[in-house]
This record gives sequence, C-alpha cells and structure tokens, in this order.
Amino acid sequence: MARPLARRLHEEAIRRGLRAGTALPDAQELFELVRDFPYARASAHDPDTVIREWRGTCSTKHELLAALYAELGLRTTLYACTQEIRLPPGAPPELAGWQGEPVIDVHNYLVLHEPGGDRVLDATWPLSTRALGLVANEWGPDMRVACTPLDTWALAPGEDVAAFKEARLRERYTPEQRARRDAFIRAVGELFLRP
Repeated sequence: MARPLARRLHEEAIRRGLRAGTALPDAQELFELVRDFPYARASAHDPDTVIREWRGTCSTKHELLAALYAELGLRTTLYACTQEIRLPPGAPPELAGWQGEPVIDVHNYLVLHEPGGDRVLDATWPLSTRALGLVANEWGPDMRVACTPLDTWALAPGEDVAAFKEARLRERYTPEQRARRDAFIRAVGELFLRP
C-alpha cells in the first residue's frame, strides 16, 4: 500500500537522525514521532508543511496523525475542546509573564476507533516537556487529553480545523483574550524552537 505521507515523515526522520532503515513507521511510531515534534506553529496546516518544518501545535499535529492513520486504514475522529491554560509550578522562567490569569484556547486531540473500543490519542506535548508538568503521553491504552476540557465537539470529516477553532474563539472570547492566546502560543513556540 502506498503511504506517501508516512514515507515523507520517514525520510525527514532519517534526515534528522531519528530513524534508519527502509520500513515505514507503524501506528505507535507515527504517534511518537509526531508527538516529539517541537510544540510550535507551522507556517501552514497542510501535512507536508508540518513534516518539512518538523513542528506543530495540537491542531496541526493531530491533523497530520489523522492523515497518517488514514493511510494505514485506521479510522479516527478529530475533537476540539475549550480549555483554560494555567501554567504549572516550575514553568520555564521565559513564561513567567503568563502566570496568573489563565490563557483561553481551543485544544485538539484524536480518538482512534479500534475494534476493542475507542482510544484517546493526544500528541500535543513532546515527552521532554513532562518535567514542566505537562501531559506528555506515551503510547498505550491510558492516554489522556492534554488539558481539562470545558466544552467538547467532534469535528466532521474534512472540516477546516483552523476555521472551527477561530469560530469557537470568536463566539466565546473577547478580542483581548484571543490576542493574549496568540501571543502565548508564539512565546511557547519560541521557547521550544530555541537551539
């Protein structure tokens, strides 16, 4: 079976010294590779850009995983939920200005539909962020959503994730809250992309 996205991910992982050989990643390794992308916005939502730039946020990482799993013939549903981000104790000093008032956001994650039942997949935070108190999942049946969802929606297949998030943010939050959210995501991305 042709798996063009998995092949591009595999080739980029080889180029970065993260994989070897010719075998394409299985479902678990796809999750682990995407999870460990630095948390930072890619310049576009399309999977090729996310792979090439080797970065993503909750939306672009899970859009990519959904496409990669579709190549394997696995069925997923992309979910969105509102959340309030509160920095945990021990957050990096570079984010000290974000302590206090929560940052609002719409978070994305996947549900993998398996014969034995559904499994939550949340690849938002790289494993290296566990020391910061973030939910960085390992592959297994007990993955958790990387936030405390307030309201949750299942997105329709092919629905524009960015447009969905923007509509939820506009209907629920002030322009100031949305601007604060965007600045926070940029600050976190800059932190993770530092050499």
